[in-house]
Amino acid sequence: MMTTPRGCRPRVAAGVTIGRGPARSFATLLVLWVVAIAAVVLASVSASSAAQASAGREALARVRAFWAARAAVEQALALIDFDTENPVDGDAFALIEDLANHARGELRDAAWIITHETSSGERLGVMDAHAKININLATAEQLALIPDMSEDGPDSILDWIDADDDTRPLGAESGYYLGRPFPYEPRNGPMRSIAELELVIGMSPELVRGEDWNLNGRLDENEDDGDVSWPPDNADGRLDAGLSAYLTTASVDGGLAASGEARLDLATATASQVSQRIGVDALQADVIVAYAATSNAQMSEFIRRTLRQLAQTAGIQNAAAIRNLTREQQAVLFNEAGIALTAGTKPGKLNINTCEAETLQYLPEITPALADAIILERSSRPNGFSSIVDLLDVPAMTPQRLARIAGILDVRSNVFVASCRGRDARSGIEVEIIATIDRSTVPAVLKEVRIR
Repeated sequence: MMTTPRGCRPRVAAGVTIGRGPARSFATLLVLWVVAIAAVVLASVSASSAAQASAGREALARVRAFWAARAAVEQALALIDFDTENPVDGDAFALIEDLANHARGELRDAAWIITHETSSGERLGVMDAHAKININLATAEQLALIPDMSEDGPDSILDWIDADDDTRPLGAESGYYLGRPFPYEPRNGPMRSIAELELVIGMSPELVRGEDWNLNGRLDENEDDGDVSWPPDNADGRLDAGLSAYLTTASVDGGLAASGEARLDLATATASQVSQRIGVDALQADVIVAYAATSNAQMSEFIRRTLRQLAQTAGIQNAAAIRNLTREQQAVLFNEAGIALTAGTKPGKLNINTCEAETLQYLPEITPALADAIILERSSRPNGFSSIVDLLDVPAMTPQRLARIAGILDVRSNVFVASCRGRDARSGIEVEIIATIDRSTVPAVLKEVRIR
């Protein structure tokens, strides 16, 4: 047998390959395959990490925007609480102006703003819920005057709200609603939101909301771009809010008096309490207390009739010796007191200091000429109307006419809607908080909060 000396390499003939060559090629391919897989995995992990980082940055931006919007809500709450307990005497616009002056603010890397829409365009500050007619207090005659209201709308709305099951001529009760493809019961009580109006026969989202599809009281970009996005709009730079521009369910009656104290109930108060609180003499206080104790006593009668006339109604002798209330005393009486005040929520009245001029014209008790005269008088008063009695300064306003409308008008508001937008400074991401603030109780409470 032939052997190869140690340390010598065997000679390989030309054209002959070593037997391990294919294994080496396979190993190379395997390595390349592993590298390729690793590259794909690395790219996937990198993309996932980038996406997570982007999502994290967006989430952080939304958090900054949210807390900026929340800061706006807290600011409005604080201002409203302070004004409720420390009102500016004789200035009906003090709170509204204060809220407007503090309608912008900044936090670290974020800012906030509070705005609402009016007939003249966007305005800084909160929206006064009492600037609209409360649908739970409205009559069929008032509802019929609202623009675009359907013919059967007033009867259908009142049937939805009233507790009975008696159908009005153009209305509908439970029999109709239970017979629908997707049956439901009517409320048979006060409406809880303006969106609930869409459940009433003859109503529709388009009629109720108009262009204000999210009911935030502002003209958003998608509500001013024509047919580019929902909802349909005319892109005229003005918000057409449908029936929601004139009607509300948010306003609430009652609350503290104009002085910041609890309102005095004349039906249970003593003559001494009335004298001290209202600023009347002992005989005048006796008449006020005696009349308030009669059946069906109404505050409006303190406008319609003189105190001497009310003394006769209350059976008080020697009425001629009683001095009639002055205008100033009447104003304080309406600002500080009421008759048979009851606990619980009542629909709010229309604030003549903040309502639009056209809204007054939708009250059948007020003619267009009288509405114009009221707005003209309001415009001449830098501090607005401080009492409902101030309306006697309006030409053509008589005590009898004022007494008829005193039950639906007021000069003070309890509920405000704050559309607060927080914006992240780095990304431009926005978060909106729509907060309904009710100061009929102290401290003020958030009745409703919506986050967008």
